[in-house]
Amino acid sequence: MAENTITFDEKVSGWTSFHSYIPEYMTNLNNNFFTFKDGQLYKHNVETNGRNTYYGTSYNTEVEISSNAAPSEVKIYKTIEIEGNSPGWDVTVITDLDRGHIDKSSFTKNEELDNTYNEGIYSTHIRRNTDDEVNTELLSVQGIGNLDLIAGTTYTFGTVPTTTSVGDVLYQAVGGSYNRIGTITNKDGTTITVGTAAIVPSVNDFIFSAKSPIAESYGLKGYYASVRLVSNSTSAVELYAVNSEVSKSFS
Repeated sequence: MAENTITFDEKVSGWTSFHSYIPEYMTNLNNNFFTFKDGQLYKHNVETNGRNTYYGTSYNTEVEISSNAAPSEVKIYKTIEIEGNSPGWDVTVITDLDRGHIDKSSFTKNEELDNTYNEGIYSTHIRRNTDDEVNTELLSVQGIGNLDLIAGTTYTFGTVPTTTSVGDVLYQAVGGSYNRIGTITNKDGTTITVGTAAIVPSVNDFIFSAKSPIAESYGLKGYYASVRLVSNSTSAVELYAVNSEVSKSFS
């Protein structure tokens, strides 16, 4: 059974697009495109109807591109920049070594580039996924030490590193696994308090903190990147180009 409808572009002599709608029959009449579905006749490309709506069902617009410059080098993909008339794209970035995302609300307009190119330029940093929070290879994970004392949800140590901050997440290390304790709401030189504790650690347990993977937007590492943009808009959305700030990784 067919899963997509594909279209052929005579200008490039190739199959250029995949469509989610699957008609029973298609025809062209007087420069109009018609399809049949469940015995009903539908006319396509009608400006008064919502875009990406077929047979009463709305679909997303998805664009997927690959970045593979300098393929023999490991790179850091830091940002995504959209040139178009709208920042309304949710983005997923997957490299061979890492994964990340961008919510469309995170894009901001670059006024300086807009004045230069007279087009809509929207950019933001790539966010790491939340399941990357306890990646101990990252600098965003900070060991605190063995737990000396417990009083409710307040934990006392010999010292608390200055790099551990309110908003970080506290973890208990047990063998090769990690248990989430809770989000830090207060700290001083020797104590840390969490709002609500998911588990109760024990004295002498090794404790560490991890910063938010979304806030710590240092980028994604990889030889190449696959970038998928998704828009759920039923209005016209134009996309001219997708760019990324990329640097060579030396780690």
